[in-house]
Amino acid sequence: MKKSIIYTAIISSILSVNAAHSAPSFNANFELNTDAISKAEGGSIYRQDGRVELNAYSKHTSGENFFAGKGTLLMKTDGTAAVDDAYFQLGNTSWSLQAGRFEGANLFPKGKDTLVENVGGVAVYEANLVRGRAGDNAGQFALHFNASESLKFELDTIYGSVDGDDAKAISGIRPSVTFTTDGTSITAGYESVNYDQTATTQVKKSGYAISANFDLASANVNLAAAFGKDDEEDKKVTSFTANMTYGDFGLGVIGSNVDNKTGDDPSLLTTYLAYTMPVLDIENATVTLAGSYSTADKVAAGENDKITAARVRFNYNF
Repeated sequence: MKKSIIYTAIISSILSVNAAHSAPSFNANFELNTDAISKAEGGSIYRQDGRVELNAYSKHTSGENFFAGKGTLLMKTDGTAAVDDAYFQLGNTSWSLQAGRFEGANLFPKGKDTLVENVGGVAVYEANLVRGRAGDNAGQFALHFNASESLKFELDTIYGSVDGDDAKAISGIRPSVTFTTDGTSITAGYESVNYDQTATTQVKKSGYAISANFDLASANVNLAAAFGKDDEEDKKVTSFTANMTYGDFGLGVIGSNVDNKTGDDPSLLTTYLAYTMPVLDIENATVTLAGSYSTADKVAAGENDKITAARVRFNYNF
């Protein structure tokens, strides 16, 4: 009798471990935004949009090796559907290969960016041309290498073109490195996009960025600077962000300066904030109040512009 009980316990334990490794996980959430935007140039805009996000993920292991897959479906309130993530990843604790649709390392983190409404006509470079989730007929490959627990490398590539014109196999490349220590991480990366869009038009862009994330008292802080160059348009963009998240509150600022070969050199400064609260004391339901204020100089014909925006966002995790 005792042997039978012990045997049953061992078998149950083994089965539970295997199930933890093989059973896929599913989750979903709903997000609805209601916005009011006031523009100095162009009047006011009132809009509402949202989506239901469905996630499926599974991972199988064999010793130190693993194979994982993820899919994220978005069902939008405008009646359309889209896909965020759709990829597989294989490897072990030292290296991995990722392929499909996904996002690479974030070189320009914006913290609690519930609403960031920048003035149009002024470029903000975030070192994300080759970060991922490219357009039609494009895909991604990324190689991850963990030199140690504190030093990690990532090489992102775009297969096909960034805008969907299938003109070149590897049209974009983006190496980055992340160094992590107690409470602080620093990420630096470079990217290059180069392919023939048409017989007479070439896309040739490059840039680099560095970001730092660290804890300051009870707040989490991001600092980042990015420098981009468009050789075809002979334009350079310098952008920066500084933001912090303190519990359910977030505050940030984004600045950008455009250096054109001819004409005016526009610039912008955007400040944004957000605060999240529970709804009816229900843990899975929240409402976030967010605001954004953006000003720009020399946008069009040397004129200035500004945008004030507000958002109410409801979230519900199923």
